[in-house]
Amino acid sequence: MTAIVTSKFRTVNAENFKEDIGANSVYVAIGKPDVWSLTTSDTTDTTPFTPNDHIDDIGEARANFMAMQKISSTDVTHIIPRYTWTTGRVYVAWDSNDGAIFDKEFYVITSEFKVYKCIIAPATASTVQPTQTLTAPTAESDGYTWKYMYTLTVADSEKFLTTSYLPVKTVSLGGQGTVTGAVSSSTTVILSEINSKIHTGMTVSGTGISGSPTVTAIAGSKLTLSAAQSISDAVILTFAYATDSAAEAALSEGDYAQYLNQKASRDASNAGGIERIEVSAGGGDYSSKPTVTITGNGTGATVAAGNITMSGSGSTQSVASITLNNKGDDYTFADITFSTGSAVANATISPVNGHGVDPVSELGGFFVGINTQLSGSGGAGADLTVGNDFRQISLIKNPTNHGTTTISTATTLNALSYLDFASGVTVANYTVDELLVGGTSGAQAYVASIDSGNGYIYYTQNSKTGYGLFQNGETVTGQTSSTAGALESSNANGNPEVARGSGEMLFLENRNPINRSTTQIEDIKVIIEFKL
Repeated sequence: MTAIVTSKFRTVNAENFKEDIGANSVYVAIGKPDVWSLTTSDTTDTTPFTPNDHIDDIGEARANFMAMQKISSTDVTHIIPRYTWTTGRVYVAWDSNDGAIFDKEFYVITSEFKVYKCIIAPATASTVQPTQTLTAPTAESDGYTWKYMYTLTVADSEKFLTTSYLPVKTVSLGGQGTVTGAVSSSTTVILSEINSKIHTGMTVSGTGISGSPTVTAIAGSKLTLSAAQSISDAVILTFAYATDSAAEAALSEGDYAQYLNQKASRDASNAGGIERIEVSAGGGDYSSKPTVTITGNGTGATVAAGNITMSGSGSTQSVASITLNNKGDDYTFADITFSTGSAVANATISPVNGHGVDPVSELGGFFVGINTQLSGSGGAGADLTVGNDFRQISLIKNPTNHGTTTISTATTLNALSYLDFASGVTVANYTVDELLVGGTSGAQAYVASIDSGNGYIYYTQNSKTGYGLFQNGETVTGQTSSTAGALESSNANGNPEVARGSGEMLFLENRNPINRSTTQIEDIKVIIEFKL
């Protein structure tokens, strides 16, 4: 028994992950202020340990949490490997028969931040950077034909573009959704599931729809329409921008420009047409041109005799190349046959909607990029502490507030426990990163940050320190500063804002230390690939 997981499955998984972040409380967590070592006595940073997907390493990472920052739907996008157009480089053309096409350089980003898909590529180097934005591309002087896909916006470039990856998105042209439960004189419509192609500003049509109401809000699978409707259960509704001006009002300038290009590409394309015919064996047994026949499930693709090029002479001619005089439409498979001889050729079929209509699917958007920025401190005891470093980055889905089952929704969360020292103790005399030891309990912890105003020391514990509980009223000594101070006689142990053991850990990265300061912004980019 044999089976495959298709590239579409990877794209769908990436899209589902992207939507899941928008529908849930997902946080970027930073942690581990102490060095990469195995014991508290070893204070030298070593190479970060490789994390493992098992209970011990996940639990250790949770214990190391210092702070969390919530990410929004605008912090997430599809990502593809970056191939920058370079003169003298050989690129490959889109090939529907190549199962490894998404591992090859069949698209580029140019110096103008335009992204192009290679439609036709000679077996020579590219020397002309594409610049045209024609709906129907023409060949460059070097023999390459490039289909313009989109232009990166400034915002997307700053947020997601790296030396290795570039953002890709498909601006929705519309979609459908099935009604769950009859609606009577209401502006609220529940769909069986939200379609990622449905957005606010779109006009809805279908059985039971009166007028031309628009979508004014989306919350999960619940839509709010601009006017009350009476719709039966299980009705399929269609959503689309009524006019280009409606799309313009609903979209950013950059997204609107891409919308127009996708729409024009869809309307002008040979959807599912045969893009080209590749001759894999010329035969070498022809005395004249054979007739080429295209057999498939589409219509209209033809090859005229004048579009067949032969090589050689006499009775040993070969089929050198074939050019379509009509690409046809609606093919998902096509066979190329010859009236005589032993030549072999294959048809390359364009995407189902044509080139340039769905950049995410066409360019292999199997990666998801997440970007967030940590900025400032907000003062002593703030969630995003400064004056210390971190060595771990995690993604946590739906953590809960400490001591509750309520899912956290705050923009930032302090994930550190703290010690409350007795009045008169100058906690500023302790130092960040030093080891604290309780004189009675023997409990150990690392100083993460110091709040002198409240007399608090925020700390972390992990497998090196153990997880001992400090006792009320005991003296705590810093092993570097030698500072000793007594804790409050009651309620000396303070809890974090978030339950560190809650939520699902989706991602964990160990890295070299990154120091936080009030004068810098930490730009955190996480790239996740959905593999076969």
